[in-house]
Amino acid sequence: MTLPLPESFALTLRGYDRDQVDERIDELLTEIRLLTADRDAAVAEAENLARRLEQARSDNAALRARADRLCRTPADPAAVGDRVRHLLELAHAEADGVVAAARHRAAAIVREAEETADRRLEDARARAAGEADYARRRAEHLAAVERRTADRLRKIDAFLAEAAELLEADTPLHAVA
Repeated sequence: MTLPLPESFALTLRGYDRDQVDERIDELLTEIRLLTADRDAAVAEAENLARRLEQARSDNAALRARADRLCRTPADPAAVGDRVRHLLELAHAEADGVVAAARHRAAAIVREAEETADRRLEDARARAAGEADYARRRAEHLAAVERRTADRLRKIDAFLAEAAELLEADTPLHAVA
């Protein structure tokens, strides 16, 4: 909360207007008291938070130590009271149930993965067989085309050879007909 400073105090016969100066000083003193109170409250809150943080850290360390101690030494049902023994037996039974359920789920996942793998393998084999059949048919077709082309080339070669013989014999073309 900042109060605006007057640009100047009114001039009177002997300097500044005393009432105006006193009023401004009172305003500034009030603002200083408010700021001081806010600062003191913030410091007190920070100290309170620091104490709470230290307490939380201490509690956390104690809980960690307790958890470590409990985790290191498994409880023996014979060494505890009936109520605790019953709770431990229930916990063991629940743990066994969780383990059994996890094993069952794992077996189901493995079975599902194997079935998926088998399906994909069969699909791949079917695609491979189809591709191989297509390649075989294509090769047979190309071989047939090659045979026909070779036969035509032989006929063309024979025709060209016959034409060359006729040209070499100097036989007039009308006499050949």
